[in-house]
Amino acid sequence: MMILAIVLLIAAAIGAGYWGAGIILYPPKKAPLETFPEVYGLPYEKVSFRTSDDLTLRGWFIPSRTGEERTLIMCHGWGDNKGYLLERTSFLAQTAGFNLLYFDNRSHGESDGRLTTIGCLETIDFEAAIGFLKENRPSSLQRLGVFGMSMGAAVAILSMPKHPEIKAAVFESPFPDYPKVVRRWAWNNMRVPYFPMILLTLFMLRLRVGIPEVDDYSPISFIRRIAPRPIFIVGGSEDLLMPPEDVLSLYEAADQPKCLWIVPGAAHGECRARAQTEYEERVATFFRTHL
Repeated sequence: MMILAIVLLIAAAIGAGYWGAGIILYPPKKAPLETFPEVYGLPYEKVSFRTSDDLTLRGWFIPSRTGEERTLIMCHGWGDNKGYLLERTSFLAQTAGFNLLYFDNRSHGESDGRLTTIGCLETIDFEAAIGFLKENRPSSLQRLGVFGMSMGAAVAILSMPKHPEIKAAVFESPFPDYPKVVRRWAWNNMRVPYFPMILLTLFMLRLRVGIPEVDDYSPISFIRRIAPRPIFIVGGSEDLLMPPEDVLSLYEAADQPKCLWIVPGAAHGECRARAQTEYEERVATFFRTHL
């Protein structure tokens, strides 16, 4: 009986780890694509491009109303999509005068793909977005920046060291450490303890994706390589997923030039909603100054 109980316990643990990895790979609460540029009276072009692993990603290119060449690549979060990000950043096209490239990461919104990894495979998507601009909007590379929110911020941090053509970046609610953010999400949403469940989840994640280093994609290991290009890190004082101390640790790991703003009272992904006018002015001014 004891041996049977041990076998059942091990089987249950492995099953739970497999299930946990599935939550990372297949977000349980994906936001539907409900917001489009026409809601804000913005002209746009539907675009699509292929990744190196043969997926089609779909997005929008919103041209500047002023005809300027300042261009931003816009990177959304885990479980979200380009429309969700547009709701929070439409001012960059409406009043700030930037060209904006929004796109859905793999398995989100209108893009192809079955799974997401919160960083590793998404860097392939970022490469495809850069490739699209190089081929179709080469002039945009002269004054190119990136805005990333949550997972999108992490992907941008992971990708920027390879792309000196990106001159500046705003990272809202980035996570510093991959295992840590998985652990915090699991605890916040399901009260799952780190040991042994998250360890098993990360182990199963490596097996299911087939990439042993899939959970090594931690922004805190990459952010220093961005310098001397300027970055602006924004966080929320009430963010339970990427709390201020995590955002601060990422900021401290970065080299100058850099700036940090913790928005009072802001939860995850809600910095603009909490400090609308000041948020718009700070973000737009940062990009105008450095692009």
